[in-house]
Amino acid sequence: MGQGGLLGKLFGRKGTGADSRAGSRMQTQTQTSTQSSASSRESVPQPRVQDAVPPLTIVSWDRDEALRRVLGAAADDLAVRQVLDLCDTLRGPMPPGSWREEMAALLADNAAGVAALRTIALRETPFDDPGADHRVSFARAVVWAVGLTEPGDAVALLVRVADLYGEPGRGRGYRSVALTAVEALGWIGGERALPALRQLKAQARLSAVRRAASQELDQTLGEENLSRADVPEWQAEDFELDRDGLRVIELDHGHTATIELAVDGTVTWFFRGPTGQRLPNKPQSLRADRAREAVELAGNLQTVVYAERFRLKQLMKDQRTLTYEDWMEFYLGNRVTGRLCRALVWESSIDGGEHWQRFLPTWSAHREAWLRLGEDGVTHDIAEESQARIVLQKHLTAAETRAWGSRLRVLRLTQPFKQLDRR
Repeated sequence: MGQGGLLGKLFGRKGTGADSRAGSRMQTQTQTSTQSSASSRESVPQPRVQDAVPPLTIVSWDRDEALRRVLGAAADDLAVRQVLDLCDTLRGPMPPGSWREEMAALLADNAAGVAALRTIALRETPFDDPGADHRVSFARAVVWAVGLTEPGDAVALLVRVADLYGEPGRGRGYRSVALTAVEALGWIGGERALPALRQLKAQARLSAVRRAASQELDQTLGEENLSRADVPEWQAEDFELDRDGLRVIELDHGHTATIELAVDGTVTWFFRGPTGQRLPNKPQSLRADRAREAVELAGNLQTVVYAERFRLKQLMKDQRTLTYEDWMEFYLGNRVTGRLCRALVWESSIDGGEHWQRFLPTWSAHREAWLRLGEDGVTHDIAEESQARIVLQKHLTAAETRAWGSRLRVLRLTQPFKQLDRR
């Protein structure tokens, strides 16, 4: 199936898919347990883990002093308060259609409200603490609201939430929030959510999260009569980084903020003065909102890097082969994903997989093209008929591991995850 036809199908459900899915689920919740149907969408849903989670008894979010401290001045912003007040009204595991519509309207052109949701979602709530900041139902409502924001940002954030709360041995409140993040991904659907669900199915540490991701993945694919092999690639946000992983943001009074992405996935940021000197702290003359924008952008980049690192790790584990076009467009050609690709050992074939050549991808500014850097330090062109994949650790001999490890040390590159076992 061609990429355009597949994406057309997937995007076709974005406009009506969530509403129709919501209507179907709400209707099935009112059916008796004796009713049956051939379609899983029309059957009575089985109880989920979060259905059994009682809400913690706190009157409203704005009486949570710890949460107000985290939000700072944003806690008194009317646009933020309206979003969080609506989160406080949600009861039960599934938001009704009216709640979704109202929340989507509140979040439209509401950067402050979206930023507040992100802040809360990335801050782990101690549900097992007697002085818990806010109840489980509020945390789940925040996750559902995140799922109504721009999909490119929401998907990466929901994957992070599922991993943050989905650790084995935690209480049922944590598990409930992790499962809500998975379900929110299923409601988003489309080209971005499918790879994220596949990632969670394979990588989540909690078995309940893996099972939920598998179910949502199968349901979403089943609606389009697709298989898991049809899950399309997607383009990660590149945050306007350059080829070296840098972005310089002009601020007030000649100051700048520099955001840097290293090949191992580390994100750093710092300020420079009007003369170009690096400053140890935020300059006092800089407006707080401008500095906050730079810090928030770095935080958003960290979330996307987190998702892309796992995306590459799953690509390696699945031993999935990429076409030249997909490899260049969605991996090497992306300023975030491509940055992480540089320290990984790849292999390519031009004869349909009969013979493979291993290399590190390197960008040639002179040629304005990606080249293959061999174990011997010699670069070669990448043919357009190439297929590529990340070399699996067990396929490397001890000698190859040492050789590639030495090459990475010479280039001063650190891998985004452990591909080479150098013990």
